[in-house]
Amino acid sequence: MSSEPSDAEHAGKPPTQGSRADGRRLDERDWAEFEYALWQLGGAFARWRREGLASVSELNLNGTEAAILHVVHMNGVPKGIMEISRLLHRDDLPNLQYGLKKLQQLGLVAKLGASRKMMNYDVTDKGRKIVESFLRQRRDTLLTLLEHVANLPEELRYMITRMHLLTGIYDQSSDLVRTHQP
Repeated sequence: MSSEPSDAEHAGKPPTQGSRADGRRLDERDWAEFEYALWQLGGAFARWRREGLASVSELNLNGTEAAILHVVHMNGVPKGIMEISRLLHRDDLPNLQYGLKKLQQLGLVAKLGASRKMMNYDVTDKGRKIVESFLRQRRDTLLTLLEHVANLPEELRYMITRMHLLTGIYDQSSDLVRTHQP
């Protein structure tokens, strides 16, 4: 006889902390390992982005500046600071403003509009060429390597959805911690 509670024993009861509706518990060690893997992935992604950009330009952009440049380039539509902040999922506006200022000084982005409230940013021809060179480099290098990962094309949409869901869960957890709620 199993020591695990049956589905019938869980029926109608809310899940306990650390358990799921199906009665299986999340293992804290497994989750810590997952978070460690996220840190490693984040570091590897930042290094890839930095090295990829360095391979197509002489500029020494940091991670924030590279991310801003890519977001401003995205879809070929100028963006305001709040949209850039939202797309990068960041709330540190002074750092984003500093990055935008540096990108302007390097001639990679340009301001559009006269007032702060209506200010948008767009990539310049120089910025566009760098991003498009990086995208070619990604296609030729990273995507070629990823073709050898079994089932990746089929699993990619699932992984993207899960990452967005986890982003929301981490945001909600941050809000709960910030407001000191259990």
